[in-house]
Amino acid sequence: MPVTLESPKESAPSTAIDNGIIEEARVRQRRRRVIGAALCGVAAAIAISLLSIGGGGGAGPGPSGDPQPGRPLKLTLVRGRAFIGGQPALMGVTWSLQAGNVGVCVGVTGTDCNGPPPTAAYPVFGGGGGFGPEEKVGPQGEIDAIFTGPGVAAMRVAHLGTFRAESAPGLPPGAKQIVFYRPPGSPGTVLPPGMSPRVLQGFEHARRGPALTETLLDSHGHPIRIGNSPTFTLPNSYWQGSQAPPAAGRCAMSSSLPGVRTAWGEVATQIAGDRRITTPAWLSCLHVWFSQGGASYETAILLNGSSPGAAPAPLWGAIPVPGHPGIVEVPPIERAVHLPALSAAQEHRILAVDTKSSGRAHAEQILHESERRTFWEVFVPPGVARRVGPAWVLVNDGSSLAKRIAFLDSLHVSKLELRP
Repeated sequence: MPVTLESPKESAPSTAIDNGIIEEARVRQRRRRVIGAALCGVAAAIAISLLSIGGGGGAGPGPSGDPQPGRPLKLTLVRGRAFIGGQPALMGVTWSLQAGNVGVCVGVTGTDCNGPPPTAAYPVFGGGGGFGPEEKVGPQGEIDAIFTGPGVAAMRVAHLGTFRAESAPGLPPGAKQIVFYRPPGSPGTVLPPGMSPRVLQGFEHARRGPALTETLLDSHGHPIRIGNSPTFTLPNSYWQGSQAPPAAGRCAMSSSLPGVRTAWGEVATQIAGDRRITTPAWLSCLHVWFSQGGASYETAILLNGSSPGAAPAPLWGAIPVPGHPGIVEVPPIERAVHLPALSAAQEHRILAVDTKSSGRAHAEQILHESERRTFWEVFVPPGVARRVGPAWVLVNDGSSLAKRIAFLDSLHVSKLELRP
């Protein structure tokens, strides 16, 4: 039976799943195959898989604001956005920091980076990417999502229905997302917009189910013609530790703080803009990880993605920092995930296995680490930035806002060669 998930009224959200946990079925290369939960290992040496739920901020049903472990979860779709256990799923779009790339990172439970921003030929964040041939959906069901740029009003999925593009918090200006759900056992392979069913000819198991082709539609319901979506990547050069930065690099910067060291860096050796993009984006000229006093800072120099040398667009979601003129803060998108406590039998098994392989002392250390039942799922790290000429200088991570600001203030841009 064809399934169409319309936007429910605010007072009556549509329920797609009434029990069970939505787990990740596959990882797609540059493919927005969206799942509400992922299998996570607690420690490298622990042979126990535990379900953890991905989600954004906001209050949840439990006292801590997170779903309670072991309880049945419910998935609902409200105005195109997926909620799991009452919490918004952790998914969205942010910028790529790979030097020489005009690109984006698209994420849900995992993050896929360096795909292109929307273009007139392919109005999708992250591009078309690949696909994962499958005969049918696994026993937990599956959610699909795609992030679109200007001009896309809906998407028709063969054999399933038509799904509207909806605004959602945290997306870039003008971006929308399209979300739909496939119940357990649903047959067929979802193909990205513009991909022909002929691609399934080499996969016997995939041919047993229908090709669920995706067709983007404009506001009049007419199909949008799809072209290529090549990634825009310029040559870059890498260096590490005490090595000198590449002489051919077009951008350079250093910190005036004592004890700062470079862990590694990557710099563009050519400069050009991607004239095809239809939304604001940035060309990463320089991407460097610094360390100082036990803290790590990820830094970048970001140029106007379509016209390097022109003023860059405001960073998505950035807000001014009171008391620090010219500095903006990029709030993190993250949430705490609480895992259920280990049972006595699980603790005994961990200790026994690791004692055999690495000794009692190391086994006890691994067990101690595995008892930390809370970890952070991060899609966008906390950051600060300021304008330096035609560029943004960005600093991520660090242990506090004050330290990020102090490190940003210490950075000096010593090279910015933007000629073609």
